[in-house]
Amino acid sequence: MSDDARLTALESKVQELETMVTLALRLLALQKPVSALLENFGAGHSEAMAVHALLDDLARRAQEGGLDTPSFGGFELELVRRFPRIRGNREFVSLLLDALKIDRAEYRALHAFTVREGWPR
Repeated sequence: MSDDARLTALESKVQELETMVTLALRLLALQKPVSALLENFGAGHSEAMAVHALLDDLARRAQEGGLDTPSFGGFELELVRRFPRIRGNREFVSLLLDALKIDRAEYRALHAFTVREGWPR
C-alpha cells in the first residue's frame, strides 16, 4: 500500500471516528449528565434548579468575558450557597466540571472555558 493510500485510509478512519464521537456525545447530552449528577448527590428540585441557573449564568458570563468573567472561587461560593450539602466536597465539584463537557452545548462551552482558565486551581 502506497503512502498516499495509507494517508487517505487514515483520514477516512479519523473522519469516521469523529462522526461516532459526535454521535456519542449527543446521545450522552440527552441523558442530562449534570441533572443526573445532582440527583445522585441528593439535590432537591429547587437545589437542582438553582445550580442550573448558576451554570447558565456562568456560561453567559464566560462567553461575554470582560470584568464579569467568572472565577473558580466565585463559582465555588455560589455553588455551595445553592447546594449547601456539597460544602468541601472536591469530588462533586470535579465531577460537575467534568459533566459539563458532555451536557448541552452551553455547558460544553462553559467546560472549555474552565479548562482554558485552569479550573480548579
